[in-house]
Amino acid sequence: MNSMTTTTEQEIAKLVSASTKLTEEVALQKDRLTGAANIATIKAGEASTYAQKATKEAAKAVQISGLETVDDAIMQRSPTLLANFIKAACSAGKMQLITDANGNANLMCRIPLFSYDDVGMSSIGSGALDCFKRQDGSLATEIFIGAYTASNDGKGNVIVCGESDPWHTINYDDAKSKCAAMGAGWHMVHAFEWFAIAVLCLANGFQPRGNTEYGRSHSNKYEVCKRVDGALPNDRNGTPRGLCGTGPQSWSHDNTPFGIFDTVGGIWEWIDGFKLVDNKFHISSYSGQLEAEWVATDIGITSGSGGTWGPSALSGSDPILKQMLIEQVDATKTLEGGLWYSAAGERLPFRGGTWRHGSNCGLAALTLDNERSRRSHSIGFRPAFIAA
Repeated sequence: MNSMTTTTEQEIAKLVSASTKLTEEVALQKDRLTGAANIATIKAGEASTYAQKATKEAAKAVQISGLETVDDAIMQRSPTLLANFIKAACSAGKMQLITDANGNANLMCRIPLFSYDDVGMSSIGSGALDCFKRQDGSLATEIFIGAYTASNDGKGNVIVCGESDPWHTINYDDAKSKCAAMGAGWHMVHAFEWFAIAVLCLANGFQPRGNTEYGRSHSNKYEVCKRVDGALPNDRNGTPRGLCGTGPQSWSHDNTPFGIFDTVGGIWEWIDGFKLVDNKFHISSYSGQLEAEWVATDIGITSGSGGTWGPSALSGSDPILKQMLIEQVDATKTLEGGLWYSAAGERLPFRGGTWRHGSNCGLAALTLDNERSRRSHSIGFRPAFIAA
């Protein structure tokens, strides 16, 4: 009897212990489930907040775009932004998307610091090219040039993106102002920067082609772009401007898909940094210098207007005129392009040529026969950026 009682008590103790453990395990699992439920509730709240924000932003996008649905608004904008992102991502650092003060992501070409000697231009200067020199004498380690000419984002701000209509019918001062409005470090391409593009081309033994014959290259007629009017290449009617960057890679400065496109042909580009006043050059000494501080020289053009740039002649010589691709030397005289100018009044420059200038287009093509107020459907501009 005593032995049975002892055994029974032992079994009961085991059952009590097991029951206690089971109770503790149930409580633990209950706490875990409660915690998971609380986390799920918090996450659901966060998701709801994000969903509400997304709904508001989507509605705002529809309102801004003037389209009827969110999908329409997304499709209106996303392809270009996605194309810019993909191109920058695939460029191995040659291209970057840089967001400006207006919130626009601009596809820019990176040009790292290099010297005159690096590109065989020691007859023009020494040390770093002037486009990298700041007013305080320090050097920028890189500059960024718009991969395409500027376009209008639909709100009156600059954006650099492919497959868009170049911003045109804008005068010199407004073009400069639009670039400055992009924020600190942004400016219209300066003559020193255009020179840098040109000498990089020469160093690579290549000169880009472009839309020089109504939507196609005059010299390689199978090279075409998308015209803004959708017409066939060489249709002499309509609007032969090409959509930004829609030509082949031979229309970029380095003959790659990741270069600076449309510098030759297409539309003229306003250039900052110099002007011609009564056939005397006024020149800046650095990018961003106020126009009122430019130096007046006693040098003018003596060769005839309408000829090619290579054999053009000036009444004197100045190192800066060489560094702005105005005065030619043996190292640069092979650059293609025509020269037009007026010897009377104030004349501001644009470069590159248009869809109708054929063999007169080129990196050296220079027009100095227009006033600063000139507006035309064949004149645009390109932004550049230098970080502080």
